[in-house]
Amino acid sequence: MTDVGKLTHPDVEDPPQPEQRSTAHYVLVTVAVMLMMEATVFSAVMFTNILHNMIPPFTPGQLPWIVTITFLVGSALQPLAGKLSDVFGYKRLFLAAAVLFLAGSLLGALTSSFPMMMVARVLQASVIAMPGVNYAFFREYLPKRMVPIVIGLSATGIGVAVAIGPIISGALVGSFSYHSVFWFCFLYMLALAPVLYFGVPDIGRRSKRRIDVGGAFLLTVGIGMLLFGFTQSSSKGWTSAGTLVPFAIAVLSFVGFVILENGLPEPLIDMKLLASPALRTSLLIALFASVPASSSGFLIPQMLESHAGGGVSYGMGMSSFHAGLFGLFTGVVTMICGPLGGYLCRRYSPRLVVLTCSVIGVVASVVIALAHDHLWQYAISMMLFGVASGFYYAGTVNLVIEAVPPRLTGVSGGLQATTSALTSGAAPVLATVVLALYVVGGAGSAYAGKGYTYVFLGAAVFGVIAVVLSLFMRHGRAQATGGAAVTD
Repeated sequence: MTDVGKLTHPDVEDPPQPEQRSTAHYVLVTVAVMLMMEATVFSAVMFTNILHNMIPPFTPGQLPWIVTITFLVGSALQPLAGKLSDVFGYKRLFLAAAVLFLAGSLLGALTSSFPMMMVARVLQASVIAMPGVNYAFFREYLPKRMVPIVIGLSATGIGVAVAIGPIISGALVGSFSYHSVFWFCFLYMLALAPVLYFGVPDIGRRSKRRIDVGGAFLLTVGIGMLLFGFTQSSSKGWTSAGTLVPFAIAVLSFVGFVILENGLPEPLIDMKLLASPALRTSLLIALFASVPASSSGFLIPQMLESHAGGGVSYGMGMSSFHAGLFGLFTGVVTMICGPLGGYLCRRYSPRLVVLTCSVIGVVASVVIALAHDHLWQYAISMMLFGVASGFYYAGTVNLVIEAVPPRLTGVSGGLQATTSALTSGAAPVLATVVLALYVVGGAGSAYAGKGYTYVFLGAAVFGVIAVVLSLFMRHGRAQATGGAAVTD
């Protein structure tokens, strides 16, 4: 068994304890960082419910990648972001991510080219890479008593974005084009950048550390080729060169990544970290428990906006705006259950919270898989997904914080966020592969209800795995301490 507390980096100094400030000061700083987290969610949820409005200029086969590419790149960059915060500090990294996001939003607002759209979404992925850094900042700067609750409150921020993001994007495409959503993202970050500059203290470790760009590249290529291979399989077959070649490149990339990481003194992902049962199990739970909610965020807007008839029984014929309004069921409940989950982590245990999250995610997936012909059925399942989402962000992050010492929070938190972002990126692609087997409209414009049933039942299976892991996990059974119980 590996003790993560013994993993050291000689060039990294543990930071001095920040000077104690008033509660009001901590609240204002927390709000500034949470506004940054809003951009993370906006970059995802504001596009999932308007994808059909992007035809033309894009094709149905290209649409999932507009969502997936952002999560794909963001998930690969999250461990790298943790290392960059060690080198440059939190504030500089927040500002750098803001600048890249601004550039991506501006490019997306001005282009109708699919390759340039991919570049725009890659640049916007800079904020997807930041959750682990955000959590590390909270742990380092805030009083320990506040950390579990603030982690839960971060889910409230996510819930706000989940609630209002689709409404805003739906209203924008209803009056303008999809370009207006990128303009909104641009103006949001333009207003937020000064808040980050003046509101976030310049803290963080300063060290001379090597940045493992090669590891980040191999990880990105491996995940990307794996997902691309799945998309090719539906049209070209599993044994075609178009499918097997991407899979082969993915395998070679993953093998090269492991070899490279084991040979570097300062790897992107320290494999010794994953040898810790507490952290390894926490990350596996974070991976599997995120599948139900990630799938619902992509699929339910499609179902609500489809029109009934011609083999489609589930369609509600909603506009993007009205589908966004209906999404308030998920967003509002997430807002409530985030801080509630943080409180339960501190009052009882993070393990209890993630177990509850996993069970509710399974129930929600089964409900929408078997019953999706009436609006009230959508409402029930979406509220359940909201509970699962709020508890997910509170529980999984607190599990990771309680598993590692302070100096490893950035990297370990990045790994947790990587698993969530990877699932969010893979879900649209893999779901589309399954749905493509049940096309009832021309050019993949609609899918039979049976396809959605199978996808949601598949998501429920992943949730069951998370339930089993949570039941047998020894770690996380004590009350959350904000990391105070874990030392070097």
